[in-house]
Amino acid sequence: MNTIRPPGSEQEYVSNHRVPHLNFSHLGICVRDMEVMEDFYTRVLGMTVTDRGSALDTDLVFLSRDPAEHHQIVLGTGRPERIPENTSNPMFGAIINQISFRIASLNGLKEFDRHLTQSHTGEFIYANHGTAWSIYFHDPEGNMLEAFVDSEWYIKQPVFEPLDLSQTNKEILQKTRSLCEDAGEGFEPVAQWRQRIEILMELQRI
Repeated sequence: MNTIRPPGSEQEYVSNHRVPHLNFSHLGICVRDMEVMEDFYTRVLGMTVTDRGSALDTDLVFLSRDPAEHHQIVLGTGRPERIPENTSNPMFGAIINQISFRIASLNGLKEFDRHLTQSHTGEFIYANHGTAWSIYFHDPEGNMLEAFVDSEWYIKQPVFEPLDLSQTNKEILQKTRSLCEDAGEGFEPVAQWRQRIEILMELQRI
C-alpha cells in the first residue's frame, strides 16, 4: 500500500511530523548451521532458548538473557552458502557490521575475556574507544560480535586504540582519561553528553 504524503517537499513533511518514540528490542540473524550457531550463543554467550519452531518456511530459535525480553537474538535458517566479503574491511560482516553486548564493569569484561578464550577459538581484538572498552570476536558464521563496558567519558567517535586487559583497572582508567583529554574534540563527562543528546532526541519525539 502506498503512503500519500501531504503537499510539499519531503523535507517539509519530515520537519512537521515527529517520529514516534521507538526502543530497540531484538535482532534476527540468518544462519547456515542452526545447531552450531545455537550451541555458540547458548554455551559461549550464555543465552537461553526461550522458544523454537517454524514459520514462513523458516526454522527459528529465539534466544534471550533477559526475562523481560522474550528474545534478544533470533536465529533463522536461510543464509546463503556464499556471501561476498566486506569491501572496506573483511573483519566486519558484509551485511551486519557488528552485534554488541554491554557488560557492567571492567572486572566483568576481564572475567568474560577469560571465559571467551577458554570456550571459543578465533581472533580477539581489544579496543579502547575512549567512550568504551571492547572485545571483538566472531561467531561460527563470521558475524562480528562485541562485548563492551561504557566509560565515564565522551569523545567524538570513531576512536579505535589498543586495549590491554592485563593492566589494572586504575591503569586502564588513567590511560583512557589521557586518551580522551588528548583527543580534545568533544571531550566531556558522558553524563553531560547524555543530557545534550537527550534534548536533541526529545525534539524528534511525539
